[in-house]
Amino acid sequence: MNALPMMAALYGLAFFNIFLRSTMGILAPELSKELELSPGMLGIVASSFFVSYALMQIPTGILLDRFGPRRTVTGLFLLAVVGTALFAVAESGAVMLIARTLMGIGCAAVFAASFIVIGRFYSARQFTSVAGALNSFAMLGTLAATLPLATLVVAYGWRASFTGVLLLMGGITLLALFNIKDFPKDASRPTPVRHKESVQELMTGLWRVMRTPGVIPIACAGVALSAGNTILGIWGGPYLNDVHGLTEIGRGKTLSAMAVAGVAGHFVCGYLARWLDTLKGIVIGGGLAIVIITALLSALPSPSLVTVTGLFAGLGFACSFPSILLAQARLLVPDHQAGRGLTVVNTGIMVAIALMQLAVGGVMSLTSVPSDNGLLVATADSYRAAFGFISFMAVASLALYSRAADITTTQR
Repeated sequence: MNALPMMAALYGLAFFNIFLRSTMGILAPELSKELELSPGMLGIVASSFFVSYALMQIPTGILLDRFGPRRTVTGLFLLAVVGTALFAVAESGAVMLIARTLMGIGCAAVFAASFIVIGRFYSARQFTSVAGALNSFAMLGTLAATLPLATLVVAYGWRASFTGVLLLMGGITLLALFNIKDFPKDASRPTPVRHKESVQELMTGLWRVMRTPGVIPIACAGVALSAGNTILGIWGGPYLNDVHGLTEIGRGKTLSAMAVAGVAGHFVCGYLARWLDTLKGIVIGGGLAIVIITALLSALPSPSLVTVTGLFAGLGFACSFPSILLAQARLLVPDHQAGRGLTVVNTGIMVAIALMQLAVGGVMSLTSVPSDNGLLVATADSYRAAFGFISFMAVASLALYSRAADITTTQR
């Protein structure tokens, strides 16, 4: 069959998944001012996407194994469309919290479904490069959430901008519904899981997946990986606003450098893993770079904007190994448990991102100072403390991940 329309649909879903999770970095200062959100509440709103995304991973894995990728991913993504509509009209932090929660639930199946489809339509040797290319395109969503979004917000306002996003998401949902296939036509189709496994057997299989050696350590790498989403997804924008005094366009330019580096990094990581014949080595290398870069951001007392832009770009490139982690998970479990294997690891990654965003919000609140109107205001030292905390947690994350075995071509 012609896989181009199907892959286009998967690319579109992945793009909007990353776009939605990344928009708070640009919007945070404006939302905080318009809706009078404290740093803590801002962190809760931003992390709600990741909390709901994470909580939906295990149910999503069961749905994928029982009903297949097409129905699961399109059915859930409709909730992301609803959440985007609610976000565009939100008048309070509480409504925005509900909107971001729906977005997270709606996007929960995107990457797991994509990796299952790629695993069935492409050979094991092609898996990391094809998945890396999809993740690289998805990272264009991060890029779109920086300077392009900032430009739209300045020109039309954030509400009108998200109304346009809503229409595009509706079109991608229809493309996915009519073009995603669960199996290649020329492949011997296995018996559908819903006829083979009872609910008890599905849950037993989930427990078996969680006990698979290497799965939990792989999920722990999400803490180091969360550095990119924590900074680009929410705290990078306020940092550039509070410490460097940048407007929407200025913040967009700096964060777009980080996003562009992330696009390149996802593409490079997939091909490096195939060329060097190692998955673990790519993750360790990226993780060490994350530790060094965030430590520098913490240690430097007053870095120039050029220095910060370079470090942010380096961090974007270093945090480009989620497809490698998911590839490890996918290759550790049999096909009929693929959904559960991918979503267990994705749960760990999303929980790590959500908790790190909340934790950094806590660090920011503890180190902020009260302003004249009583609201807490972050200082340069607040952000340095946050960067140091991220670096420390990345070290712990890599220590846990190091227990996972590598997977090479001979093992795939």
